[in-house]
Amino acid sequence: MSETADFVIVGAGSAGAVLASRLSENPACRVVLLEAGGKDSSIYVGIPAGSFKLMCREGADWSYPTEPDPSLGGRQSIWSGGKMLGGSSSINGMVYIRGQREDYQRWVDAGAVGWNWDDMLPYFKRSEKYSGAPSQFHGSHGPMPVGLPNEKHPLADVFIEACTRLGLPHRDEHCDGNQFGIYENLTTAAGGTRQSTARTFLRVARGRPNLKILTEALADRVILEKGRAVGVRVIRKGTVQEFRARNVIISAGAIASPPILMRSGIGPAAHLRDMGIPVVADLPVGKNLQEHCGYTTSKFVNVSTYNSPFGPFIIAKNLARWILTRKGPMASAAVQVMGGMKSSPSEPEPDIGLNFLPLAIDMARGKPEMHRIPGITVGATCMRPDSRGEIRLRSQDPHDKPVIDHRLLGDDRDVARLIIAAKFLERVFGTEPLAHHIIGNYFPAEIPDNDTGWEQAVRQFTNIGYHPVGTCRMGGPDAVVDPTLAVHGIPGLHVVDASVMPRLVSGNTNAATIAIAEKAADLLKPD
Repeated sequence: MSETADFVIVGAGSAGAVLASRLSENPACRVVLLEAGGKDSSIYVGIPAGSFKLMCREGADWSYPTEPDPSLGGRQSIWSGGKMLGGSSSINGMVYIRGQREDYQRWVDAGAVGWNWDDMLPYFKRSEKYSGAPSQFHGSHGPMPVGLPNEKHPLADVFIEACTRLGLPHRDEHCDGNQFGIYENLTTAAGGTRQSTARTFLRVARGRPNLKILTEALADRVILEKGRAVGVRVIRKGTVQEFRARNVIISAGAIASPPILMRSGIGPAAHLRDMGIPVVADLPVGKNLQEHCGYTTSKFVNVSTYNSPFGPFIIAKNLARWILTRKGPMASAAVQVMGGMKSSPSEPEPDIGLNFLPLAIDMARGKPEMHRIPGITVGATCMRPDSRGEIRLRSQDPHDKPVIDHRLLGDDRDVARLIIAAKFLERVFGTEPLAHHIIGNYFPAEIPDNDTGWEQAVRQFTNIGYHPVGTCRMGGPDAVVDPTLAVHGIPGLHVVDASVMPRLVSGNTNAATIAIAEKAADLLKPD
């Protein structure tokens, strides 16, 4: 660029799109937004059920492979990241949930002063266009529609009733900082269409003369002059370009933000030296990687579900219904019921999350397909896992995907929680009125009868929650960024995305990431 912008933002996802929209509200503020992926033009983006087509799809998902995980018997996983405008909000499960009130106090306890629940609630509300009844916990004037889904399978209510018979309260509100109980979850597909940050925040901002949006712009590194960030070096359409700005914001996500910083000389000194990169700032970039670990089980049922009956005629009928009415299975986010339970009565707050999906997925051919027999799938997640990992560079080449080295069940406390949760789910399946509909086991095919067997099942059927955080954590001088999200020791450089969370929130991370960006916009806005 021949002139210097006020802000250059790397990444147009759940955080970057929000920042670009909010910062460009000031017509005197010049903003450049760079997205490494393409446009969000696929029809699958708008269809809520399209998540199954987008995840692991070339051109839509970065599909980051992990290292073999010894805590999962050497299994490798694929971690997703949206490869388009809107980032992961364009391919995710569209769940809207905020976590526990205590989650944000834990951030403060880790050094993130000014980020407790009461600090964050106004920013959650600012982004929302809530379709439910007026509430002190929700906003109605934001750009992002939030509400109950347009479609609900009858077994969702059956599952809720079975859980209440086992002692979980049925909650009408789960965004008030207390997720203990069972509830029909809110979604960012209210109205029957996915509402990503690109299709909400950027749609409002698109066309402003002070906002420039560029896709297929892969960030290589931050340009540093005299120790200050002054721009970003990117590769776009095979050529190297520089975009200069008074403020550089990295918003590429918990997986992609650390490599950009490390290639710039900002990261763990020993690792940078091993990679042949001169050390500018010795910071724990890439450390503290956290991800929800979730045990999943599936049962066959005696009523039709979203996976069966299935076929070309059913698909065409459901697609036509969605186009005409924005209803039917195509309008449904995958998860229709969620909950929070305690692994022990002595726990002060829920530590296990529940997820109900009215479908069964067949992975026999290595990719998700609808099973031929009607089924349901239920997951149990460690809300606040103790297992940790890290992100490292594979090379200095920005085209190389980073090393994801994580032990998803590396801490025995997480295994113990999931064993308790797995046993509870079997009790739910055996409780009326749900028990009336269960006709067989899908997986595990055989239900364990001792804790050794349960541990084997947990390690076999536990997978990621698609919620990586923490790799550029905020806090005190031992963190990567301070509570204003400024990178320690590098003037003009900020990180704003899920990577700054010191601790994982007790639920899906999209709402919290958007709220982080809303707060960051206030912190960064020039007078």
